[in-house]
Amino acid sequence: MNDWRGVQNMPLWSNNIDSKNIHLAVEGSIGGTTLGLQLAKQTIESGKRVLWASPELPDGSRFGQIFKGVDPVSASLYHAMNLVGDIQQSLTSLKSAAKILPNVGLVVIDDYCSNIGRIPKNTIAAINDFVNQSKWATLLISKGGTSMDDRPLIARGSKSLNVDEIWLLIRNQNNNQRILFNGEIQVNLKLEEDGFHN
Repeated sequence: MNDWRGVQNMPLWSNNIDSKNIHLAVEGSIGGTTLGLQLAKQTIESGKRVLWASPELPDGSRFGQIFKGVDPVSASLYHAMNLVGDIQQSLTSLKSAAKILPNVGLVVIDDYCSNIGRIPKNTIAAINDFVNQSKWATLLISKGGTSMDDRPLIARGSKSLNVDEIWLLIRNQNNNQRILFNGEIQVNLKLEEDGFHN
């Protein structure tokens, strides 16, 4: 009971991602999509539009938990597209939508590559073409790779992708504790029903 009251007093995590291109590498099934949804909500609450592209759309109940309290008019600023088939064609369609729709503040591309191995060169080329022409923030979310040194995780493709920042999201020792790394900056987060708190 006391723990829940403490979470209610903890602020929801937020981040200023204005026009940045970010690659978020995550350990499997620890909240990468949730973090993306939270940034999408933050963007919508600032009055800007969000485009979301992924092979499978976010879970409806999780979406409802994160977007709870967002009025229907604001929620209409969220647009989802399936990222299937040829990656170049999918991203060309996504880029066209982002240029046609007014006031796009964030494009999230979730699970854009397989969970293991190297990211294919044609995927990297398509992603780079997309981010190089963007006038909005882009968040790329993928599963990270195993590190061969003291780093907790590596962002696959980090040397080839044209991004401004690389974030790593890992599980901490406790079940709902996470650590978000942005370069040398480390943020301790707690994953709850309504999103990440810090």
